[in-house]
Amino acid sequence: MSSNLQTSLTVAVPSQTQSLTPAVSPDSGEFYSRIGTSLEAVKELGSWIARSGVFNCQKDEQGNMIALECLATRKTPFDFKREFHLVNGSLTMRSDAMLAGYRTRGGKVIWKQFDSTAAIGIWKYDGNECEIGFTAEDAKQAGLLPAKPGSGWQKDPSAMLRARCISKAIRMLAPEVVAGVYTPEEAADFTATPSTPAAPTPTRQTVNVTPESTFSLTDKLEQILEPHSDIANAFLLSKNLIKEGQNFRDVSTKVANMIVSDPDGFIAKAKAFSSPTIE
Repeated sequence: MSSNLQTSLTVAVPSQTQSLTPAVSPDSGEFYSRIGTSLEAVKELGSWIARSGVFNCQKDEQGNMIALECLATRKTPFDFKREFHLVNGSLTMRSDAMLAGYRTRGGKVIWKQFDSTAAIGIWKYDGNECEIGFTAEDAKQAGLLPAKPGSGWQKDPSAMLRARCISKAIRMLAPEVVAGVYTPEEAADFTATPSTPAAPTPTRQTVNVTPESTFSLTDKLEQILEPHSDIANAFLLSKNLIKEGQNFRDVSTKVANMIVSDPDGFIAKAKAFSSPTIE
């Protein structure tokens, strides 16, 4: 009896060497192979990416595109972020990621200058060696300087010049690294209004409109009333539209416009006034 009770209370103790490692390997390739590449998986991962706020996505569809790229290249979202940024909805590659890709392929650079006036380096790649730089003068020509308040060009011009220099050099020597993708600094500059100097104000030509308009109106009055000046003046004087000693040329602009708009009617009234019908 006692032996049976002792047997029933026996408890198996786990081995001290038993592994506590999670079943899922941290390797991103194995992780993606587990979740598959279905459209539902892409949408789910893309929604997480977009809503995390880490990638500056403006809508879920942008997160979906990042998720699709991560699945295709077997990169984790944070590996993706180390190389790429979304700027105003456009995919960009960090300048340091460009430089890292360039160096991985055997490229070298020796910096000669790196300050707020210029970024210049000696670039060596695939048997080519040349000096490539981007200066403050180049930035002015591109409409990037003078800097806008709060822009990267105002806060850290040396870093902006360096990013432009790296992009320029690698695009020339190793375009396979960037493949048409721009740096975040370039993408931000593309969408910003260039701070080009204000266009010169066109030479002002003084045109005295009122005198010209008055002259034109007076000229028309003379064409209409000169042949009937006596009766026209008498009629205008009787209506108190001119004073004694004045003539039709002295009428107000309003009266002049009325006469020009209906010259036949005015002349008929003037003639009727000068030759009243006797009944």
